[in-house]
Amino acid sequence: MCTEELQTKDIAEILDYVSLDPEINLFITGDIGSFGIDGRHVRVKGFRDEDGRLSGVLLRYMDRNYIFYSRQGRVPCELVASVIREDNPSLRGVCLSGKSSLIKAIAPFLPELHEEVTMMARCNEIKALAPSSALAEVRLLEEKDFNSYLDLIDNIAEFSSFRHNQTREEQRDSWVAASKRGSVTYGVFEDGLLVALASTTADTAESSMLVGVCTREGHRCHGYASLAVNALLRDRFAKGEKFLCLFYDNPLAGVIYHRFGFVDVASYSMLH
Repeated sequence: MCTEELQTKDIAEILDYVSLDPEINLFITGDIGSFGIDGRHVRVKGFRDEDGRLSGVLLRYMDRNYIFYSRQGRVPCELVASVIREDNPSLRGVCLSGKSSLIKAIAPFLPELHEEVTMMARCNEIKALAPSSALAEVRLLEEKDFNSYLDLIDNIAEFSSFRHNQTREEQRDSWVAASKRGSVTYGVFEDGLLVALASTTADTAESSMLVGVCTREGHRCHGYASLAVNALLRDRFAKGEKFLCLFYDNPLAGVIYHRFGFVDVASYSMLH
């Protein structure tokens, strides 16, 4: 087995290779769709068998975020680990994600990293609608809402490990750039205060990843997050998307998402 730096000319081959697991590979298709293989935002290593056919792909987003996929079952564990170590010898800030069966096989070769397991779920249509609330305003957030958005995100303890070492202006630029690439955020306001959010990422013409679902402390258990999720799902399906995916690790959250029509797809892991 050998490794190869894949290029723009290889995009069709990559997308065909990952097409059998569209949910698992939503980040791969989304990142390539947004950036191509430009070497700065996205780089892709291909692992080829003795016949020259792809047997795995490792996508690097920015400097430290990796996604690995293989559909043959033979995981080039040591090769994957060596590529990541070559890029980031200390492994500081590195995150490798993918289907749990693949990531678990690679984990022994990256023992400095800790595995976090979540469940990936997919929604093809909305099965239930969130009840409306006379107290709440639900709408798509705009650039003028960024300060309110960041204020809420910064006060969610669960998101602390995902915060980037960026200035507020850099965070604003990233948020605006994501919006221009098709990502959306719906917010719920109570008396003018932003109390809940739901966002998308890895947006393509066919699908999106639902992320960042949260509710401000002191405003929970009122169904506000469900209002945001409901508005976002309606928006994405109205735009013609075929499905949305999300990750969850809280069984109670899973019950709520299942009510909306999400169905569990596979266990998904992150090494970080």
